[in-house]
Amino acid sequence: MSWTGLAIIVTVLAVCHGKDTLELSDEIKEIIQHVHNECVGKTGVAEEDIRNCENGIFKDDKKLKCYMFCLMEEANLVDDYDNVDYDMLVSIIPEEYTDRTTKMIFSCRHLDTPDKDKCQRAFDVHKCSYGKDPDFYFLF
Repeated sequence: MSWTGLAIIVTVLAVCHGKDTLELSDEIKEIIQHVHNECVGKTGVAEEDIRNCENGIFKDDKKLKCYMFCLMEEANLVDDYDNVDYDMLVSIIPEEYTDRTTKMIFSCRHLDTPDKDKCQRAFDVHKCSYGKDPDFYFLF
């Protein structure tokens, strides 16, 4: 499997699997750590701010907002104009999570509007997704 394919799967797992116990292979854990490290390095976000999102605490911080966009970018779910391809995201979600994830993501993607910068758009969609299904939301 290509690096891009694994990065997409990792991002999908992060968005859709939620707080259930997730068994991951060492390879997937390594990729998650790599994507996480890349995006933390690019944005300078505090680890605490990332962890707090799982509890509904979304700090109004540019670094956190850009971290959220970076995850999608690293997974190649963003086009040349910084638009997230939500259809692609949903199409690669494991079948057992498709309905729940589709409802969560598509009920929030209206917040991804061109009048905001890419980081704010990602943040708004993430925050809304948490609000729609807090037990299912996860950010690594």
